[in-house]
Amino acid sequence: MRARTTIRIDDIEYALDDEFLSQVLETAVEGACSYWADVSADSEGDDAGADGVRDFDVGDYVEDSDEADEGSRFYKSASFLVSEDPAQGGTLDLHGIADAIERIADGEVQVPPAIRELILAAVQEDDGTAIDAEAADCIVQIGLFDEIVFS
Repeated sequence: MRARTTIRIDDIEYALDDEFLSQVLETAVEGACSYWADVSADSEGDDAGADGVRDFDVGDYVEDSDEADEGSRFYKSASFLVSEDPAQGGTLDLHGIADAIERIADGEVQVPPAIRELILAAVQEDDGTAIDAEAADCIVQIGLFDEIVFS
């Protein structure tokens, strides 16, 4: 069974599974953050480099799950480094994605109201695919910087 992370929004608990969180991370990695970040991630498997980090190739940042349907992949973490200053940025795992979602949806951090509503609806419907590129970008930026830095 996939792990579930519990978040609290407006005093209501929601359980997000790894698939939901992975879908959000996938959206961010596959282009949502490409206008400001270079992306890399920890990789497992025989073709990983000595340090387990490889250059960007979407296929490198996902891992097959034994529990998933054939052909399904799950993102576990990704590093987002600011293109203009690689010393800025960091790595987010699924827990970091869940934390950022919780903080945005609960109103703890400021994002455009439409983004908050979209994220809240996705959580309530338990549909990570409902989080679009703009919302995924906001989630990553809140997870890394505690605010929207790039727009």
